[in-house]
Amino acid sequence: MLLDELYKLSNKEDNTGNFSKILYGIYTGNDISKYRNELKVLGIIERNDLTLYGKNYPLFKSLRYFNEVPIFRKESQYIVFLKKNGFDPSNTLNSLNHNEKRKLGSLIIEKMIAKVPREYVPYLPKLIFGKCYYLKKYNIEVREYISKLNALYKLKKYNEIKRCLSSQELPSEELIKKYRKKLAKSIEDFNKKLNNGCIEKGILHYNNKPFQYQYVFIKRSILSRLRDLILGENTKGYYPAIVNISYSNPNINYMEPFFIFVEGRQIDVFARVPKLLYFKDNLTLNHLNLKGKHTYFGSWNRENFEKFINGSL
Repeated sequence: MLLDELYKLSNKEDNTGNFSKILYGIYTGNDISKYRNELKVLGIIERNDLTLYGKNYPLFKSLRYFNEVPIFRKESQYIVFLKKNGFDPSNTLNSLNHNEKRKLGSLIIEKMIAKVPREYVPYLPKLIFGKCYYLKKYNIEVREYISKLNALYKLKKYNEIKRCLSSQELPSEELIKKYRKKLAKSIEDFNKKLNNGCIEKGILHYNNKPFQYQYVFIKRSILSRLRDLILGENTKGYYPAIVNISYSNPNINYMEPFFIFVEGRQIDVFARVPKLLYFKDNLTLNHLNLKGKHTYFGSWNRENFEKFINGSL
């Protein structure tokens, strides 16, 4: 995974190492403010901002990507919502001034209040407002830069990753588009699975409290495994992105953790915990030998997988 590459490069004692260390921290959801000197040297600035993804995308796209509490299901509804409240849907989040951002964030919170249990309402602002880090050179949010590097990793462009990290350059848009095309096909195929009623339910316990979760078990065909082997592809490599955006699918309950289990020599695990459960209930999956924060990944042997499914792990 890209995370492993960043961790390896973070041990270098130069700007590449410092840059990789900061990206690793953001990727894993850790506090990077302690690297104040490194941030300054690398031209990474901190802002209190809207935390929506896609700061340089059209506003309706940015709102569409936000799926912690999906306020609408159709893109056209976001366009109508923005126009009704005085926003040009083709503008970007980065083009808005402070007051416009506050207004937009407040409007989103108003919509979410009607969709979540009352006890979670006080935590809604934390979904919308918070610290964001930007590469000043490109005015791009660092997590979006990481997403571009992740696309390179999925395409096995390891030398390109190292080049970008050493020079802090943006990856080739041609390569990014190539990855997004493959990802879009994987998302389309996965949504077909979700629409065919393959979602199962279970109960996990954390801090003596039960949480209902949902999961999908993917049985990889022999053909799929052969394709990976012969063509050097890794079809399961798209699941970290897929699990991260799955709450946009109406068949997934956005107030419950969601797991994707992929069959192999071991069971590959990709999971997502709604941030509201993390903020209010402190729910994490790190105790299950999974890495990450909000979005998790790891591998279990079949015995541990079966124990989890049976509620004994």
